[in-house]
Amino acid sequence: MSEFFQAFDQVLNTPFINFGNASLTLSAIAQFFLVLLIALLFSLGFKRVFANQILSRMGLKQGTRESIATITSYSLATVLVLILLQVMGVNLASLAVVAGSLGIGIGFGLQDITRNFISGLAMLVERKLKVGDFIEWEGLSGYIVEISLRSTIIRTITERHIVIPNSNLVSNQVINWTYNNFKGWVPVNVSVAHESDPVVVIEALLDSAYLEESVSYQYPPEVFFTGFGENSLDFVLWIWVNRVDIKHRTESSLRFIIDQNLRQHHIRLASPRYDLWHRNPNVVVQSSVADYEDHAHVQQAVPTFSEHPSKPVAVRDLLQKIPYFANCTTVELRKLVEIGHRKRLEMGEVLYNVGDPGDAFYIILCGSVGYTLHDQDAPTIMAEGQFIGEFSLMLGIPRTVTIKALEDTTVFAISPQGFKQILQSQPRLYDLIVKEMGRHEAELTQQKRRLRELGLINQDYDKNPVAWVQKQLEKLFGPPLT
Repeated sequence: MSEFFQAFDQVLNTPFINFGNASLTLSAIAQFFLVLLIALLFSLGFKRVFANQILSRMGLKQGTRESIATITSYSLATVLVLILLQVMGVNLASLAVVAGSLGIGIGFGLQDITRNFISGLAMLVERKLKVGDFIEWEGLSGYIVEISLRSTIIRTITERHIVIPNSNLVSNQVINWTYNNFKGWVPVNVSVAHESDPVVVIEALLDSAYLEESVSYQYPPEVFFTGFGENSLDFVLWIWVNRVDIKHRTESSLRFIIDQNLRQHHIRLASPRYDLWHRNPNVVVQSSVADYEDHAHVQQAVPTFSEHPSKPVAVRDLLQKIPYFANCTTVELRKLVEIGHRKRLEMGEVLYNVGDPGDAFYIILCGSVGYTLHDQDAPTIMAEGQFIGEFSLMLGIPRTVTIKALEDTTVFAISPQGFKQILQSQPRLYDLIVKEMGRHEAELTQQKRRLRELGLINQDYDKNPVAWVQKQLEKLFGPPLT
């Protein structure tokens, strides 16, 4: 038995390749691979503990944790390999000679591995792509769940995992939807028939955006008229969402709402049109001028809408009924429609409460609302054409009263960005709004005491309310453009 072990030991330690003073044995090769296995197991274990137990407590983001843990674990594994080889007595010089000699021979076969290795290091160091990012690459989209030194694993929204060589991600264009955060703009393209009213289309798309719960109002939705198609008028609705990685859900829900709103306005989506040519049209329809009325239905398009109630009045038309918007041009009315949206209130519904943020400005399009101060019994009624919420918006303070609908009411809501835009780009409307707010003497008188208690008005207001209002507007939004 001892002879067998002696023979086996002789085989393991007998050099079979010599490189000058260095030699290579089976024992050295076995020890080398054993060391690699130990280093690999240590690297994987250390990476998990370091990322999940230590770095996570430091409040670092997932991508940062994974990058630091991966680089650190591979660096320690390399050091561990060198230390173990030295402890086991392996001649590192001989291994270096062997590696250099073999590298020349097999280098061409390891080009892809080397390229992926370097690309992986670049990704981990640069962190343009990191674990947790939602990316789109060559028609595929998903979350990065792991970046190793050779490949990256992507988990799609259908819970499938795709292994992609690192060099493919580094050398090709990749869309990183969540580079800084998960918020972002999402476009929804809509094409309607040529006979559609563009202003009404814009209104319908904006109303749809404000009806979708997953749309964020951090930045108001915007609609752009992008072109005249062969069979369509083309629009794009841009919306801001908090989770761009689940934008497909928002897009789907929004398309249902858009379709319903367009149908209510009797607006058709675009579809190809075909002209039919007949060699002998008299055979198809035998008719004369006298019979035109009887056969005219042949030339008419078949309606695609089911029975609907009368279509809603467009915001543009409701705004034009208000005296100080009556003389606005079509372009001015379009700009108004683009910066706000219609909001419907049922009788008794609260528009906003005391203490709510002053984050919108309202114009009553139809109906009426009211509010009651603490020291009064009768409510103050505000009707069609009047403004609501301008002071809270101008002064940047919470609401001072609770506004409630006294009947079914429709208001036009304008965001602070939209309010600023209209005041800066429409000088005539700027003056009209300032004068109209200055005329609200009855309402302002009722609120004057409370505004004084809050330190929001002073003697300048008593001297000239219109000038005071204009001064506050310019302080907040800047002077109007001329």
